[in-house]
Amino acid sequence: MTRLPVLESTVKQLYGTASTCAHPECDEPLLRRVEGLDTPVLNSRIAHIRAASTLGPRYDEAMTDEDRRAFGNLVLLCLPHAEEVDLKALADRYPAETLHQWKSVQLQAALPEPPNIPEDLLERAVVLSMGDVLMDFREARIDLGGKPATAPGAGGSGGGAIGPGARGGDGGPGGDHYEFTVTGAEVLGQIPIEVGHAGRGGVDGLPGEAGGHTRFGDIVTRGGGRKAHSPFPPDLVETVTTSVSSAVLANHVEINNGLSYLSGAGWASYNVAELPGPFRGALCVWIDLSWTDAQPRTEIPLELIVELITPIKTATFSEMNSIIFTPTERTGFGRVPLAFSLTGTLHDAGLHVLNVSCNTGARLGQYLNVAINPSLREPSQ
Repeated sequence: MTRLPVLESTVKQLYGTASTCAHPECDEPLLRRVEGLDTPVLNSRIAHIRAASTLGPRYDEAMTDEDRRAFGNLVLLCLPHAEEVDLKALADRYPAETLHQWKSVQLQAALPEPPNIPEDLLERAVVLSMGDVLMDFREARIDLGGKPATAPGAGGSGGGAIGPGARGGDGGPGGDHYEFTVTGAEVLGQIPIEVGHAGRGGVDGLPGEAGGHTRFGDIVTRGGGRKAHSPFPPDLVETVTTSVSSAVLANHVEINNGLSYLSGAGWASYNVAELPGPFRGALCVWIDLSWTDAQPRTEIPLELIVELITPIKTATFSEMNSIIFTPTERTGFGRVPLAFSLTGTLHDAGLHVLNVSCNTGARLGQYLNVAINPSLREPSQ
């Protein structure tokens, strides 16, 4: 739901029809004179009789957003009473019917000549009417990066976003949990244990880093934020053979009628102005598969996971894509392209590994060097 700001024309109407707080036991002026100032200052706030959002008191879901910011749903109160009336815990003490009655009495006591309200005062009243929903960031520098996770193998949190329709990056969930118990057995030799690094936060609204895997011998607990394959159908294991033939990073990838269209392809390195920094790109992956003695129209589910593994074995991104391949012949060969849109946060310079894995067990890995190039930094204004 979108919370709409109160219109300046409505604010002007409100302050033109009242001079004191609407609370029946309060005579505080709505505008206050300060020595040394030519214009008054606000001593009041616009309160919603029916809340403007579900978080507020007396919310009525049957109302429209326009109804909520209309003159009839607004009442002027002094600052202490506006704060008190807007407390959800006191909603029963101040029902909508009571506030409507206060407003009616306030209108009856309106001044015969409406005061001349300065434009900047009207604008400030609009801002204050939004409470903590509307904030002025014109002079602020805002860090929208997600916070890093602290537990080993945990995924980084997502980056933030500000503005209508903006969306921050997703944070990864925690990894699976296993308990190990050894009783009545003698453990010979050494069991290798590797505790995965925690994910680190995102920047510029991009996803946080996924955590590293934790290993106990041959048992692997995947790091938070890492994708996991669905099992390949057992009845197709003997029938279908696959390989990941190639994977190409590019600026843009599009698949159309089985053909792959790439622009700015063939990356061997990726440069950023500073670390941590953003990663944005696309990837095209081709899967070669052959099948023998398969029933026509058999559905072969192919599922790919691509990850950019950092030098400390976390993942800059972990993305999945899938397709159902349906052969028309009992025996044959096919090539399937899959496209990925990739975003993430880079934290380390040096060689990264682009790891591509299929649910059939086929894999492909290749290097991508991450380097710092300060010349890419945007010039200051």
